[in-house]
Amino acid sequence: MPMSQSYKDRLFPILNVIADHYGTPFHIYDEAGIRNTGSNLRAAFAGIDRFREYYAVKALPNPRILAIMKDMGFGFDCSSIAELRLSRAAGGRGEDLMYTSNNTSHEEFVEAEKDGGAVLNLDDITLIAKVPVMPELICFRYNPGPRRTGNGIIGNPVESKYGVAHDQIVDAYRQAKARGASRFGIHTMLASNELNYEYMVQTADMLLALIADISAELDITFEFINIGGGLGIPYQPGVAELDLTAMGQAITAHFKAFRNNHGYEPALYMESGRFMTGP
Repeated sequence: MPMSQSYKDRLFPILNVIADHYGTPFHIYDEAGIRNTGSNLRAAFAGIDRFREYYAVKALPNPRILAIMKDMGFGFDCSSIAELRLSRAAGGRGEDLMYTSNNTSHEEFVEAEKDGGAVLNLDDITLIAKVPVMPELICFRYNPGPRRTGNGIIGNPVESKYGVAHDQIVDAYRQAKARGASRFGIHTMLASNELNYEYMVQTADMLLALIADISAELDITFEFINIGGGLGIPYQPGVAELDLTAMGQAITAHFKAFRNNHGYEPALYMESGRFMTGP
């Protein structure tokens, strides 16, 4: 995997000293590079009133890495009890945490509710009745089925078990509202290591159109859309990097159009993993 020149400039002068001290092999993480990536991500979406990265803890659940993410003001995307506990140990509380799990158990719901709770992101309509106490803020993972294609790593949504199906998504919010939810978000995760920024723009546009439809039917508004992770990094020399600037400009334009049409603008959330910590 190619390293950036700036990382080489920081690492190579001290590499022998590190090897002599720790022995080989060893893992080393580039904090300056991670912080630079975080700054670039935030800058790309500066035109959106409320943008936040929720670091995908599963990508690299190192406590020191989590502390860096917290220091940058990012939240945590969790998918297990262990990840919730690690994120809380790093200082995450309440809406700093998004909890997305599959076939969620009662034990997981109880853990998610502790210590100020977390944003519940339910990936199946049958989970609504299993939530012990419906929180004020609820989110659903949306599966568009044949309306979108995935990429070679994650596969097509129509083949995935994850997410609430298109023909169930309105009823999911209706049921959650009936149980007491009054604040709403929506999430999807369709790609992995995607280097074509236009794919992510299409995902944002899809969710904005969907929340407009749901809002009109149920008389609710959405606090955020979460377009998931999947931002890619080049693994081979000569492979072009993801054009983060172009992606940010295009998604921002869709958000401004949504504001003009609907009178408000939801927050934009993402949950990048490898993109945040890769070289």
